[in-house]
Formats: sequence, C-alpha cells, structure tokens
Amino acid sequence: MRIKRAFVGLLAAAVMLAGIPAVSTPVMAAESATSATATQEVTVRKPSKVTVKSTAKKKAKVTIKKVSGATGYQVQYSTSKSFTSAKTKTTKKTSVTLKKLTSKKTYYVRVRAFVTNSDGSKTYSKWSTVKKVKVK
Repeated sequence: MRIKRAFVGLLAAAVMLAGIPAVSTPVMAAESATSATATQEVTVRKPSKVTVKSTAKKKAKVTIKKVSGATGYQVQYSTSKSFTSAKTKTTKKTSVTLKKLTSKKTYYVRVRAFVTNSDGSKTYSKWSTVKKVKVK
C-alpha cells in the first residue's frame, strides 16, 4: 500500500514538473472506514406550512411545520412585500414570537430551514411562501 502511494506521489510530481496537464488523478482509499470523510451535497426542504397570527398588541406568532433533518429556521419579516429593510430571527424551535412591531401595520413573513454542516457553515432551503399579518 505504501509503495502505491509513493508511486502516485512521484507520478503527480513528475506531471507537475513536466507541465503536462493531468487527465485524472488517482485517489487512494482510506485505510479504515472511520478515517474516510465522505463529501455529500446536503439539501434542505423548504417549510411546507407556515402560519402567522397576531396574538397581542405589537406581537405576532409564527408557527412552522417541522422540516425533517433541519437544524433550525430563519424567520424574516418586513412591512414591505419586497423585504427591503427586513429583520431576521434565527431559532431552533418551530415557533417564534415577533415583538416590538408597529400596531395596525401589515407585516410580511417568510421562513427557511437550514442545516449546520460539520465545518460550521449553514446550508439553507428556499424561502417559504410569503404570509401577511395585520398586527393588533
């Protein structure tokens, strides 16, 4: 096994020095299954059902149907349909209360799920359909 690795290393070095474009690079398998790291493309489904209700003055409650495999959710809300100057809340729960809203104004809300990858980065789903609510 070590001879194969040495040969592959020498071959790659010779190709780089000669300036010959390599067509394919041989990949050696890991010696044990636990040390191998698989790279997979992670996808997350968008939340299928989102409900928004104004529960009290200057408050609105957003409820999300759980997405399997999701680590958390991002809730974005704005008084504009195009979400200009929108505010975002991140939560791991399936419900969140939006506070300090302006009374008698219409707010637009959308939600997306995310998965935290092993390197700490996040993979996001598409945004849910936009819901609107008039705050009490």
